[in-house]
Amino acid sequence: MSVTEIASHRGGAQLWPENSRTAFENTARLNVDQVEFDIHPSRDGKLVVIHDPTLDRTTNGTGPVHSQSFSELSKLTLKGTAADRILLFDEVIDIFEPTSIKLRIELKKGADALPYPGLPDKVMETLDRRGMLDRSIVTSFELDVVCAAAACAPVSGHVYLISPELEKRIGLDAILQTASGRGIPMLALRESTLDAAKISRIRSAGLGVGAWAVNELHAIDRMLELGVDVFTTDRPDLALGRAGKAKPNGRNAAG
Repeated sequence: MSVTEIASHRGGAQLWPENSRTAFENTARLNVDQVEFDIHPSRDGKLVVIHDPTLDRTTNGTGPVHSQSFSELSKLTLKGTAADRILLFDEVIDIFEPTSIKLRIELKKGADALPYPGLPDKVMETLDRRGMLDRSIVTSFELDVVCAAAACAPVSGHVYLISPELEKRIGLDAILQTASGRGIPMLALRESTLDAAKISRIRSAGLGVGAWAVNELHAIDRMLELGVDVFTTDRPDLALGRAGKAKPNGRNAAG
């Protein structure tokens, strides 16, 4: 049985301000397998790392991320930090390139709830230019976005994120059929919706299984016991402790 990989979600969002330099530099010191973060384009086409399509929740700015240039975005401060600003995708790569941690990149939608045209191409071009294709996993809740990224260049993995709402609306069988037909190798579902029977169904369809929102100790223990392939967590410290991987093994940079 393969070992469950642990991904620091938004750089460890319950430990440090999410998607911040502080979070990423601290995550780079941990013995995690992956770091998860989110990409939006600025108005001038720069790839920036922030979760929401709008600035209001996590910065001292307002309005859609895509409505401002990177010069404007870079003047904003991330909430919970003294002076951390929104990072460029390249700057996050700079932090993790010296480590063995894999990049887990979620491609987001805009404030209009529509995918950004050309975003998968730009992300894959950056990974190719930086020599990081074989250390990157691309994820999205939008099937077409995942497939577009996979068609641009080979990465170490691409993942279709499944919301409980989608599963309730069309059912797991339809999701499995669609994902298999489109060549998707892995699904990631909310932790609370997974059990041994569902994991078996997914694996019987030839797909890997990931979990998200794995933040409480009971959830971490359950995912480790069920043996999912990977899970994202806002508390990578707790997950590493439960998995017996808390001590650094020298593979990751100290910053």
